[in-house]
Amino acid sequence: MPFPQSQVEWMLANRLKILRYAFVPQFLVAVALLSIAYFTGKTDVHLLLKGARTRGKIVGFQRRELHTHRNPSSNGMYGRIVYLPIVEFEAQGTIVRFEEPKLVSHGENIGWPVAVLYDPGNVSLAMIDRPFWNWIPWAPALAIGVLLAFVSLKGLFASLALSQRAPTFANPHNPIN
Repeated sequence: MPFPQSQVEWMLANRLKILRYAFVPQFLVAVALLSIAYFTGKTDVHLLLKGARTRGKIVGFQRRELHTHRNPSSNGMYGRIVYLPIVEFEAQGTIVRFEEPKLVSHGENIGWPVAVLYDPGNVSLAMIDRPFWNWIPWAPALAIGVLLAFVSLKGLFASLALSQRAPTFANPHNPIN
């Protein structure tokens, strides 16, 4: 395949036009990442900000199949079998059980004590309190989404400022004029 010299020349000749609208895909990706962060992290953020902490224990494991797209070269299984922990804790005088949606490390077993974050107003809303894993997967998506949103807003304002600026002379080779 030959080197795409004509495309490179076109991009160099239209650099300002391309950079003028570069904020649009940045903004779209920022919206997608912020949406992912919101929908995957709203419960975790609520529990981190307003939740109460207590101790609980793992009382069992629930077998779940994670559905994935089947690879034609696979062994025919459509997913992967995982075991999600069922945690029991006491809150406000009642025993509460919940299924943790995140996988546990390999060392945890039935009877293993765990820290639990729960909502005092709705004790069925709970999760295992893990300092690092409380922030996964929503916090990286939030950080990258906020960064891209700021970059795209900067690009938008730069594009608006560029379109407001009047050219000082008419140059037929300048793509802005």
